[in-house]
Amino acid sequence: MGLDTRGDISIVEIIFYIPILATSLIITLRHGFSRRAGWIFLLILAIIRIVGSAIHLASENNQSNTTLRITYSVLEAAGLSPLIVATLGFLNTIALHAFDGDRAVTLILRLLGTTSIVALALVIAGGIKLANADNDISKLNSASTLRHVGAILFLVLFIFLALLHLYYWAQRDRIMEHRRKLLIGISLALPFLGVRVIYAVLSSYAPVDPNDTNGSLAKFSTSTGAWAIYLGMAVIMEFIVVLIYTFCGITIPMLNDHKQGSTTNDYMENGSYDWSEPMSRRNQV
Repeated sequence: MGLDTRGDISIVEIIFYIPILATSLIITLRHGFSRRAGWIFLLILAIIRIVGSAIHLASENNQSNTTLRITYSVLEAAGLSPLIVATLGFLNTIALHAFDGDRAVTLILRLLGTTSIVALALVIAGGIKLANADNDISKLNSASTLRHVGAILFLVLFIFLALLHLYYWAQRDRIMEHRRKLLIGISLALPFLGVRVIYAVLSSYAPVDPNDTNGSLAKFSTSTGAWAIYLGMAVIMEFIVVLIYTFCGITIPMLNDHKQGSTTNDYMENGSYDWSEPMSRRNQV
């Protein structure tokens, strides 16, 4: 059986994410595997997309295999989370030494981190329930509710990330030199990430019945909707965000921030750097 257009898109994703996987591994080794750093989530996204695309190709050639369909739907739904959490991690990286004493920023970052975990859990649970619903109305409704809440939480997360990043810009003099460049990268990526989040919300409200193609949101379904919308609002948007973040990871020497101490926040009140900071914290990027 030949591949349909979505199968062709899956092949393109595999081709795109294989070099991203290798590059993100190098970046993660350079900057650290810390969740707060954010870089490891580019690696996780690449793995999710490669595995998910491969499973989608397998499912097209074996459409009776429900396990493949369930696995693909779960991975497809979970793919947005690494981009959101990576952005949150980069904001944590930028905040290092700049907002250490700002309790509001610290609290917001922690709340956003917790919310991201809840959103991912809801989206995955909704995807699993939907795949196993077998046209049971109560199960379909329950799965839809989980997907709706998870998608809305991702939208709320995105809004707060965007607002927090604007606050960082207002306080940019407190941020170390090279981390301001990472902030520029986030600014460039947010519009594309926003489109991806909007698609996730719209697709979560798309009809769950594959035979229902008449609803106004049916075209946003990740499995049966218009492939051009899926390509433009989901796949390409992710490509652009990943490329921006990967470029930042390759080109920005953030470790040099600790050596240069180029901003006022890198110094104590007497003008010298606070070397009493634990070594593990100073080396975190």
